[in-house]
Amino acid sequence: MSILRGVSDDLPLDRWLKEVIWPLEGKMTREMARAGIGLSLIESIRSGTTAFSDMYHLAREDAHELAVASGLKAQLTRGMITAFSNEQENEQKLQQASEFAKAMNNDSTGRLRGALFPHAPYTNSLSFLHRVRDVAESERLDVQIHIAETEKEVKEHVQQFGKRPVEHLLAEEIIGKGSLLVHSVHVTDDELEQMHKASVNVSHNPQSNLKLGSGIAPVEKMVDQGIVVSLGTDSAASNNTLDVFTEMRQAAMLHKGTSKRAEAITANDAFKMATVNGNKSIGFHKSGLIKEGYDADFILLDAKAPHLQPYRNRVGTVVYAANKNDVTDVYVNGQAVMQNRVIVTLDEEKLLYKANRAQQELLGIHV
Repeated sequence: MSILRGVSDDLPLDRWLKEVIWPLEGKMTREMARAGIGLSLIESIRSGTTAFSDMYHLAREDAHELAVASGLKAQLTRGMITAFSNEQENEQKLQQASEFAKAMNNDSTGRLRGALFPHAPYTNSLSFLHRVRDVAESERLDVQIHIAETEKEVKEHVQQFGKRPVEHLLAEEIIGKGSLLVHSVHVTDDELEQMHKASVNVSHNPQSNLKLGSGIAPVEKMVDQGIVVSLGTDSAASNNTLDVFTEMRQAAMLHKGTSKRAEAITANDAFKMATVNGNKSIGFHKSGLIKEGYDADFILLDAKAPHLQPYRNRVGTVVYAANKNDVTDVYVNGQAVMQNRVIVTLDEEKLLYKANRAQQELLGIHV
């Protein structure tokens, strides 16, 4: 979705999707989607990302190919929206998603994982989500889903089912241990307790939630409950960056302001979200720490930058002062992905050119 960056700003989620994003996605070709994937990988590497999760319905083979070429770790999924298609088409989508997820888990590089990712409860019927649950259980696949992002979504779910979306999907066992709940902005204390007991993970997307006016997730309560919270961007179309440094800083700062407690989310909490928790949330349990027995995934920063001086309290300095432009090197499994600010696995100039051309073509801009 990176080629949709900047095409729709300052709209709430419902209008953002229905008025701009979905109509444009209906015109997007595989080649355009591939260009967006390439751009996303370049931006991710430059902002120090070593592992990521990606959900989309187009160009999955291209996502696989480019992720392998990039050298990064990735959880790749085939997203599913079934509210606008018939039962036969929906079953085909689920079969494709399952086969793709299994292929990712069996990828020879060992750097890829798969999962099932129905887009959201409001874009998939309950009966289809039951089918996702059944396939996930039989194929031993994790489930990810966007959930409880807006008050409108929660209100409409309660009106239809008599339960809030998180408590409902937990009760139906559609989500459970290992599931990744993206957003989880509007959840109650009871739901948080249920989430902890079920061992689900949460992807906190502070900047997307702020930009779309969706609200602020109760992350301090999640951390207190012992829920594994990681960081997400929800795409450059709604954010408008894939920069983990800004997400990390926002996560640390935002909840101090809302709670009026400077210790609400500490630098260590935010740093953990950006590192070990992020890896754990998408199934990479031996990544995210510099520790014996863990994969050699790490980045280097230019500690001589003026805004990082004097260089003390390293975690606090990284969280509150560092930015993506400080990243000089990225290594995954001990292999260089970027060295001395030069990406060595992908052709950056070519991919940036293709991404710009793809957006121009999608928007009908003639240059």
